[in-house]
Amino acid sequence: MITDEDIEFHPFPDNQASIWAETNYFPFFLPDSGLSGAIYNVFRPGLGVCLSDVTIFDHCSNHWEGLAYIDNQQHLPCPDSLTKYSLNNGVSVQSHKNIRHYQFEYQGIDQTSFEATFTGLMPPYEIKKPKKSSQQKDDGWIKSFGGHFDLTGHVSGQLTLRGQRHDIDCLATMDHSWGPRAERDNGSATFFQAHFGDDLSINAFLVLDPADLTQSGPLLNGYVMDRKSVTSLESASARIQRSGIFPDYFEVTLQDKNGLVYNLCGRFLTWAPWAPFSSTIYYQGLTEFKLNGQTGFGAYQEVISRAAITRHKLSIGSVRS
Repeated sequence: MITDEDIEFHPFPDNQASIWAETNYFPFFLPDSGLSGAIYNVFRPGLGVCLSDVTIFDHCSNHWEGLAYIDNQQHLPCPDSLTKYSLNNGVSVQSHKNIRHYQFEYQGIDQTSFEATFTGLMPPYEIKKPKKSSQQKDDGWIKSFGGHFDLTGHVSGQLTLRGQRHDIDCLATMDHSWGPRAERDNGSATFFQAHFGDDLSINAFLVLDPADLTQSGPLLNGYVMDRKSVTSLESASARIQRSGIFPDYFEVTLQDKNGLVYNLCGRFLTWAPWAPFSSTIYYQGLTEFKLNGQTGFGAYQEVISRAAITRHKLSIGSVRS
C-alpha cells in the first residue's frame, strides 16, 4: 500500500547501493501553445549523486537538441530528502509531506523558468512488479519496479520560455519509482498517459519488442481514472505506423477489469528522442488522442535502450518497411 512515507527515499540492500535508483517525474502539457515539458530526476542515494533533466518540447525533431529548451545535468549532489529539496540546476520540489500535493519549480537560463502546483485527483496507484512477458527482458524495467506509483492530478502554474509567458492548466500523471536500475541494456516498453477534459485519464504500460516496432503489447500495468474513480486495466495492444523509427500514428485497444473497452488513436504534436537516462532513449512527445469523438492530450513514450537500438539497427536514419 502506498502511503505518505513513500514520498521519501526507501531502504536498499548494501549489495545494490551502486545501482539503486529513485525517480521523480513531473510533466505538464500546454496543447494550445503546442508545448510540453517535464522535470525528470534520477537519484542514486547509494552513490550520493543524482541526474536532473528539464526538457521543453515544441515541435517534432530528429534530435533532442532541436527542441525548445534542454537542461540535462548529471552527477549533481543527491539531496537528503525527497519531501523537500532543491538541486544545483535550479529545480525545487516540495510535497508538504502529502503524497497527493506537490509544488515544483525551475529557474533556468535564457529567460526560462516555471513554477507549478500539482494536486492529485485520486489515491496513488501502486504499480507492482509486472509479470514477465515472453517478449520482455528480465534485467531492466521489470527489476526496476521494486516500488512505483503513478498519480494523476491537476497541474496549474506558469511557464516562461525564452521570455514568453504561458499559463499551465492541465491534467498530468506524475510518478515515483524505486528499485535497482542498471545502466545498460534495459528492457523496452511503451508508456502513455491520455487525458480528456477534467476527469478522464487513461494510463498504460505495455511491452515493446525492438524486433517488431509495428506493434506494442501485451499490457504490463495501467489504470483508468474516470471522475476520480480508478479502475485497473486488464489488457492492451497497439498498432503503430512509422516513418523509420518515427511513430507517426498509433491505435490502442484497452480493456479494464470490468470489461469496458477503450479504443484510442493518437498522433504526435511534438516528438524527439529524449535521453535523460543516458543509456536509454525515450522516443516521446506531446500527443493528441481521440476517444469516441473526444479529443485529449498527454504523453506517449517508447523506451528503448541504446544497446537494443544498435543491436536491431534502429537508428533514426534507418529505413524500415
